[in-house]
Amino acid sequence: MRSLKRFVLILPLALLAVPALYGLAAWTLGSVTAPHREPQPDTPTLPVYLLSNGWHVWLALPLRPDGAETAPEADWSGWLPAGDFAGNVEALPYIAFGWGDRDFYLATRQLQDIRPGPAIGALLGRGPAAMHVMRLAAPDPAAPDVRRIDADPLQYHALVAYIRRGFATGPDGRPQPIAGAAYGPRDAFYEATGRYSPLRTCNEWIGAGLRAAALPAGLWTPLPFTLMR
Repeated sequence: MRSLKRFVLILPLALLAVPALYGLAAWTLGSVTAPHREPQPDTPTLPVYLLSNGWHVWLALPLRPDGAETAPEADWSGWLPAGDFAGNVEALPYIAFGWGDRDFYLATRQLQDIRPGPAIGALLGRGPAAMHVMRLAAPDPAAPDVRRIDADPLQYHALVAYIRRGFATGPDGRPQPIAGAAYGPRDAFYEATGRYSPLRTCNEWIGAGLRAAALPAGLWTPLPFTLMR
């Protein structure tokens, strides 16, 4: 009986300690910048933007950056055509990418849409991932929810290659749209590779891409503030 009472007392403390320790680990490792390369002063750079809604971060790149004719993989207009979107996106020069658990992503447009079932399924890594793609105007680097990173050509193309590997392509080698899945007329969802977990969150997927491209990012970036500060 005494052991049961002790368990009842300790359990709430343990439940509180887990997220606290997780947040502390995220803060600590996110504060340590992984090895990266600064562009040389005389090297042309390309813009990479991080966009946050407070709990999720997207990577935003030019749809067709200058010099894309010499690096076709950096031109997204053919790989993710305007016809994949319900609305008219032809005049929107940027494209943003977010990755996450498929079921949770499709069911959770806003923070208040979170439901226990999809959230628990995502934490357990039960289902496949999805890629969320948005077309948008040029981000404002002065906005508080925007962070700009300047990438040299090698860094930029390494990041593009990382993003492309996040798509689960079909037999034709092209991305597979998820039929009828969108938050609005200017976004679309695609099948993606990998599985979500507490260690590899949607935000850590972006941090891993920045590190793979030798761009500045923390050692582990599971939460949005670890990417945006």
